[in-house]
Amino acid sequence: MNQMRTEIRAAALAPAQIETMSGEQNFCFAAEFVGFDGHFPEFPILPAMVQMLIAQVLAEAVVGQPLTLASLGRAKFMQQLHPGVQIDVRVRCRDKDNGIHCASELLVAGTLAASFTLKLV
Repeated sequence: MNQMRTEIRAAALAPAQIETMSGEQNFCFAAEFVGFDGHFPEFPILPAMVQMLIAQVLAEAVVGQPLTLASLGRAKFMQQLHPGVQIDVRVRCRDKDNGIHCASELLVAGTLAASFTLKLV
């Protein structure tokens, strides 16, 4: 998982824009990105689990500490994400129920590609 986190950070197009308990960052993943391995060999698609990890990595930058995924809610994956596409990630976090809840959005060309809420501890 550390290699994945390192590669996610390396795919950032610029430093994260962080405000109080929220952040935005743009990413572009090459076809060689480890997250595409095996999903699928002839038609690479960024797996939902990797999309969640991208949002978690941004949330960790927002709160300034490593976090662990406790649960996922309200997940909607509406668009396939392929290599070479710019993905704009937004998280809005708040303290709630002994954890940090982060409303997360992934957008491509201004269109919502995925949205979900992460509970992180």
